[in-house]
Amino acid sequence: MLNRLFRKNKLAKALLQDDLNLLLKAIRAGEDINAPLLLNADETHARPAVEHALRREQAACLQKLLEAGALLPEEDNEGTLLLSVAINTHKDPLSLTTHLLQAGANANANEGEPLFACLALDDDNLAMLLINRLLQYGADLNDYRRNDLSALGLLICQERTMLVGTLISAGAALPDNLDLLACSDSIKQFAHRKASDIAIQKLFLAP
Repeated sequence: MLNRLFRKNKLAKALLQDDLNLLLKAIRAGEDINAPLLLNADETHARPAVEHALRREQAACLQKLLEAGALLPEEDNEGTLLLSVAINTHKDPLSLTTHLLQAGANANANEGEPLFACLALDDDNLAMLLINRLLQYGADLNDYRRNDLSALGLLICQERTMLVGTLISAGAALPDNLDLLACSDSIKQFAHRKASDIAIQKLFLAP
C-alpha cells in the first residue's frame, strides 16, 4: 500500500530516482515542495524535499528545489545543521554547500559549526575549498572557539600547514598563546612567518 503511494507521488519518485526532469514536472504541476515526505516504507522520519535531496547528495535536484522557492531550514528535525550535512557528504560536498549558502544558509550557524566541520575533514584540499566557500559567504575565522581554541589554533595544534597558511592569509589572527600550544616549533615558526609576510604585503598594498 505504502509503496503504491510513493509511486504516485511524483516528487518522491523524482527524489528516489534522482530524476531532475521528473522533479521539474512535479514542481510545474504545483506539488507542495515543502511538505514533509517519506520516500519509502523503511523511513521513519518525514523530511522536506530539500533535505532528502541533500542527504541523497542530489546537487542538481537541491538547486532546482531552492530556485523554486523551497524553504531552507537551518537544521533538520533531529537538530543536525544542514550545512554540516552538506560538508560531510561524499559525492559533491562543494556543490551542495554552495547551493545552501546561495539560498541563505548561515555560514556562522551554531557558533561557527560549518567552519569547524570543515576542519574535521581528513582531506585538506577539500577542507580548503569548503573553507574558502564559507568565507565568501561571511564565515568568521576569529570569533568562535572549540576547546578554547580558534579554528587557526586547532589547525596549528594539528600541524596542518597548508590550512594554517590558508586561514592566516584569509585574516585569521594568531592565537595569543601560540608559543604555549602543544605543537612543534616548526609549525609555530611557520605561523609567525606567514603572519609577518601577510602584514608586510598589506603595508606595500596600502594607499
